[in-house]
Amino acid sequence: MLEVELKARMRDPAAVEARVARFATRERAFEKSDAYWHGPEWRMARGTKGFRLRSDGGRHVVTYKDKRNEGGIEINRETEFEVSDPAAFSGLLARIGCEPFYEKRKSGVAYRYGEYLLELVEVAGLGGFIEIETLLPDEDPASIALAMGGLRETLALAGVPESEIEGRSYSELILSGA
Repeated sequence: MLEVELKARMRDPAAVEARVARFATRERAFEKSDAYWHGPEWRMARGTKGFRLRSDGGRHVVTYKDKRNEGGIEINRETEFEVSDPAAFSGLLARIGCEPFYEKRKSGVAYRYGEYLLELVEVAGLGGFIEIETLLPDEDPASIALAMGGLRETLALAGVPESEIEGRSYSELILSGA
């Protein structure tokens, strides 16, 4: 699956949520806790072989991505699978030489607008963001271009200017102390 996603800073989260609530359907409130890990080869190329273990509402999902960024929009080939026992999985990771890297917590509310998932989030230590994403079955350039345009249109509907798009990943922001 290919995830096409943007995130942008929200200067007035209440105003953004009021606008989003007018055109999108509220799905749920959430609290997500992410533990980021590096595989054993990370020492040779920092930032590679990374993956996360996310806890969200009693589910525990491992995700790894092949990422690229085009004009502040992430295009990710994403693989996910669920684990039943996150402590046992973390123990296995340590046993095979993986190391924890950092943690991230975010809370917020999710909305659905057609094929777009919108999450209005507060990321601990970073502030408020709107995340808008859609999933595509493959890397068809025309489909990606249409999805990118749709992300920007949805951002405009939410009342957030494109100048607020944050092209850096949360990892980069957290590790740089931004």
